Amino acid sequence: MKIFDRYLADVFVRCWLNVNLVLAGLLSFLELAKQLDDVGTGRFSSGDALLYVALTLPGRMIELAPPSALLGSIIALGLLAKNHELIALRACGISVQRVGWAFAKPAVLTLLALLLGLQFIVPYLEQTAWTRRETALAESGTILPRGGFWARDGHRFINLRTGRGSGIQSVDIYEFDSSGKLATHIFAQEAHIGANGSWDLRDVRQIVITDQASSIRNMPQLVLSDLLTRKQAAVLALPPQTLSLSELYSIIVNLRQSGQNPGRYLLALWQKLTLPLMTAAMIMISLPFVCGSMRSASLGWLIMVGAIVGVAFFFLNQILGYTGLILQVSPAWTTLIPALSVLAGGFVLTRKIV
Repeated sequence: MKIFDRYLADVFVRCWLNVNLVLAGLLSFLELAKQLDDVGTGRFSSGDALLYVALTLPGRMIELAPPSALLGSIIALGLLAKNHELIALRACGISVQRVGWAFAKPAVLTLLALLLGLQFIVPYLEQTAWTRRETALAESGTILPRGGFWARDGHRFINLRTGRGSGIQSVDIYEFDSSGKLATHIFAQEAHIGANGSWDLRDVRQIVITDQASSIRNMPQLVLSDLLTRKQAAVLALPPQTLSLSELYSIIVNLRQSGQNPGRYLLALWQKLTLPLMTAAMIMISLPFVCGSMRSASLGWLIMVGAIVGVAFFFLNQILGYTGLILQVSPAWTTLIPALSVLAGGFVLTRKIV
């Protein structure tokens, strides 16, 4: 049985990866066309557009894993049936459910490994892509390799870390006088951007330097209304989809403690966590879809219908998630229920296959 499992897993993984690369490449081409529309705005060039698409490609491939798993399993099953291998396997006593498990096992294991990528690799690439793009478009400052941000406002220079939602880490503000001498240095452990554009600095140390002496003042809080412009601040507000799993969880906890709505971050977290379950559901629904129709439909027809179903389910799942935010329904329900429903439906239909 292990030989059969390895063979089925190999056929499925090859089909799945090929479909995933095709879909990701198609969406990357469309994304490139979209980014090229912004070439010439600020300092944004065609090279920046290509780099943005390249850096966001790994995340796009992971996001497309469920619909590509559906298409990949349909193609794999269709090839097995066309070569009469599926009939031979079933004649050997291998059930359709066993075939589905042979497909799902490498897919889920691969996605569980990719969750590590969603924690450590993909967020860094997507955050770099986002900040580079927004900085070039807004001409608002300089993004350093590790996420540091420099901006200038007259005689004031601002250095801070890349933002996580509405929070920013380690802010340094240097103010110079008209002669070019450093007059004030403000350091804050944390900063929050308010709805009205004001900046709320926490754990502040202010150093005032004069010709005679310097003074140090520690303050628990300091509010500045004109620290950065809205364009500059927009660079720091990273979208939830670019954050890692631990960053999303940390922001959700902080927002709840401060009485704010963490809906967008909850949705992004649950969408990432349910990727393995969604992939397994897509594979399960492909079994009755193909095995129950091979005698009456061609492989090309099944692939076309499977593509429509996969893409439709992908977009409907996105729409359902954001609709849940509007209706204030927990993202746990709007992400888990569709996946569990498809998984259960596929399981019930698969058991009816003779």
